[in-house]
Amino acid sequence: MDPRAIGNGGRLAQARALAAIAVRGEAEPQRWRGYFERLLSGKTIGPLPFDPGGPFTTSHAVSGQYACRLQVGPDESPDSGGPALRTFRDCLAQPGERDVAIGVDLSGIVPNQFGAWLDALIREIRRLAEIRSAVPPVVFSLRAEHPACRTLLNAVEDPGGTGTRAALRVDAGTFREKALWEELVCASHGNPRIDLVLAGRKQPLTDLMGSERPDTIMPLSLFEAPADTAWLGMQFDLSTIPAEQIGRGTGHLKKLVRVGVRLADNLIDAVTWPSEQLRSDALANRRLAAHVTGIGDLVLRHGLDPASFSTLRLLQRWLTLFKRQLLRESLRLAQERGPYPALNAEQLVRTLAPRYGDVGARRIISRRSPRHRQLLALSPYCVLPRQANAIPARRWLNLLPVVRVADNLTMHGSQVRSLLDRADYERLLRSTWALLRAGQGP
Repeated sequence: MDPRAIGNGGRLAQARALAAIAVRGEAEPQRWRGYFERLLSGKTIGPLPFDPGGPFTTSHAVSGQYACRLQVGPDESPDSGGPALRTFRDCLAQPGERDVAIGVDLSGIVPNQFGAWLDALIREIRRLAEIRSAVPPVVFSLRAEHPACRTLLNAVEDPGGTGTRAALRVDAGTFREKALWEELVCASHGNPRIDLVLAGRKQPLTDLMGSERPDTIMPLSLFEAPADTAWLGMQFDLSTIPAEQIGRGTGHLKKLVRVGVRLADNLIDAVTWPSEQLRSDALANRRLAAHVTGIGDLVLRHGLDPASFSTLRLLQRWLTLFKRQLLRESLRLAQERGPYPALNAEQLVRTLAPRYGDVGARRIISRRSPRHRQLLALSPYCVLPRQANAIPARRWLNLLPVVRVADNLTMHGSQVRSLLDRADYERLLRSTWALLRAGQGP
């Protein structure tokens, strides 16, 4: 949902509906319902929109998201109605009110059958749209070097493609293939339904977490993640926060983050996940992508100079504080409700107890055991003002280093690229890739 898309009355109605969902498991629902309604009825926080700036399409929408890999058997054809097509139909026929967005990775389809399979999947979406008022948002993803990449691009550019959206994973090899890279930049710059997602590892919140191998793209957040993992996306829009709150005090920030993290934690339980496997992953890992947006709008609204190092330093300091506060609130919530179960904190305590004693081991683990597996998410597009008629992009790109503060680098909010010329759009992508690689070391 995007509160900017509706008036105050509609926003309040949406806030009440979503707050009612979020308090279902609270011991004091009336107390927290008031907090959640006030937070959601403003413009600062809300579920991550699938199409930023677009209108609401349901009475409420919780920004759950997951991605799967379409597994096609060697003898399976799109006309056979086999397991792959049945699985896709099951994904589309999810219960709830458009609660969950779906990412479908198509890398497992052999190139000579890719076009036929893609047509079959689009037909399924079109068929469901004829009998249901709301169809779950679907994003098809592929490695940029996949031989069928151009087939997917053509389908997205086809006016009869029922709004097909594509996300292409870009890595070092893509940059080396000059012709492919130029084609991808041109296609994605001119078509808002094509997104380029930079491949890269994710930063664990604590040293107790194991690493995971990303192999799909989350459809709302637009970052790499492991297949069949369930995520909740929340948006924190900094452009609505008064400048004096950013320049000095932290009281407003702490309250905002405290209520926002609790709200998001409750919504993880409220999402109607389409399978038991996804629900189990959601409850075990409690994956939260807290997207900070509106940085460029904040700079523009308060007359700060995007080319000034002092502006960059102020934003880095404030985002670092925001990140620490997210972790503190996740740790605080873990004290109340327990850390995310997949961390297996009790087993870690038993492992450390012989050396530190039971009390010491519990203290060590509790300080490193958050309620959520991931938190802060930043996109390079967030440094560009969304409301300016024209962007002197090279000045704003000086703010790109702020993305290194994030736990997850995303490509959400890419609609703002239409305000860039093609050369500056390519410069943004290359600069972000350089920052991402620098953050990963040699």
